[in-house]
Amino acid sequence: MDFIPVSAPDLHMQEMLHTVYLGLFKHMMDWIQTFLKKHRRLQAFDDVWNALPPYPGFWVPKKAYRKVAQWQGKEIRNLGRCILGVLAVVLRQPQSSQVIPFKNALGCVRALVNFTMMAQYRSHTSDTIAYMEHYLDQFHRMKGIFLEFRVTKRTLAKVDEQRREIRHQRTQMGQPVAPSKRRRICDNNREEEH
Repeated sequence: MDFIPVSAPDLHMQEMLHTVYLGLFKHMMDWIQTFLKKHRRLQAFDDVWNALPPYPGFWVPKKAYRKVAQWQGKEIRNLGRCILGVLAVVLRQPQSSQVIPFKNALGCVRALVNFTMMAQYRSHTSDTIAYMEHYLDQFHRMKGIFLEFRVTKRTLAKVDEQRREIRHQRTQMGQPVAPSKRRRICDNNREEEH
């Protein structure tokens, strides 16, 4: 068995990338996108995202957020650095019914960003760990604002059940469905679900 030498300071980096950035941040960004769509601010998000100015050590996005097909580690880390500012600009001037949801959404994102920033420290004390626990608790308390936008296993199971039922109804009606038509129907159903 070959052993690969690893530097101790680099041990936390992979876990941050996969657990926090590609895990928590990716889910949160899916929630944020649907939240912004509901409040008709999705285009504003892309506009602000594209207008981010260059800064030393900051990778400037070349595409609108929704146009990025696959996120690399460097890109998602940059997202973590700027998401709170971009979201704050996008959620300015809310209508009276949007004040509390916007405030809660910003609070949830702020808590996750603060947790992430603290987690990147090279060493920790009992104080920094207490801060991290506080930010993570705050994130979990406030993520309820995005509850309606989260897809659960139960929801996915219901969608699959409805798809099977629709297919069964079509075959019961004696309508043979060509594979190309079946593909179009599936694509249309997916679009309707989003």
